[in-house]
Amino acid sequence: MIRTLIFGAIAGYVGKKLYDEGKLTEFRDDLVARYNQAKADLEDRKHEGASTTSPAAVAATPSGTPAAPLAS
Repeated sequence: MIRTLIFGAIAGYVGKKLYDEGKLTEFRDDLVARYNQAKADLEDRKHEGASTTSPAAVAATPSGTPAAPLAS
């Protein structure tokens, strides 16, 4: 428990220093850009999958439902 408190204090101190120096802004901007790109790619895949699904493709799958990529 003491190790957790010490680590938390160190992480908080370092995080505050980075925040005060403005170094976390670049990280946040990069993270937001990557998230938006992934979201756009997922929407594109979703639209491509909807336009290429045909009744023959649905009948070809064992369960009768089209196989779709997992969205996580």
